[in-house]
Amino acid sequence: MSKFLFLLAAFLLSVPCRSQELKSVVWTSFDVSFKAPSDMVVEEDSSEGYAVGNSTYYITVELLEGEGIRRAELAGELKAIAADDEVTKQTPVVSFDLSQFHGVYLKGICGSDRCVYSYLLAKDGSCGFYVSIVYKDADDALPETILRSFALKD
Repeated sequence: MSKFLFLLAAFLLSVPCRSQELKSVVWTSFDVSFKAPSDMVVEEDSSEGYAVGNSTYYITVELLEGEGIRRAELAGELKAIAADDEVTKQTPVVSFDLSQFHGVYLKGICGSDRCVYSYLLAKDGSCGFYVSIVYKDADDALPETILRSFALKD
């Protein structure tokens, strides 16, 4: 029994820790915030889009184009943009709700990396966003954590 516990402890200590310190980042053009790893570097911050990245993640946020996009259309529109971008091995679209957004997302393969594509529609109808998160590890749960942290600043 003690040999088993020793081997278990050795295994657990050898598995790299994926915990990352997250910080709040804000796309000031549209007062939208989300949590991202603290070592992210801002690559674009304009009214056209917001992009941050590090060696593991690349996050892009853009304003949804098109007047009057409805919640019922989000999943179909997301599948269409993922197909246009040649995202392979797509998961089914998942719907979710945040305090200020209705959202949908899917996961897939973007080139040689993993990716999450999402549409977020403000519950008050004021705006919507396209979010993509590109990452390396298929078992990484942080992209979904990042996605679920989106909020509009008060």
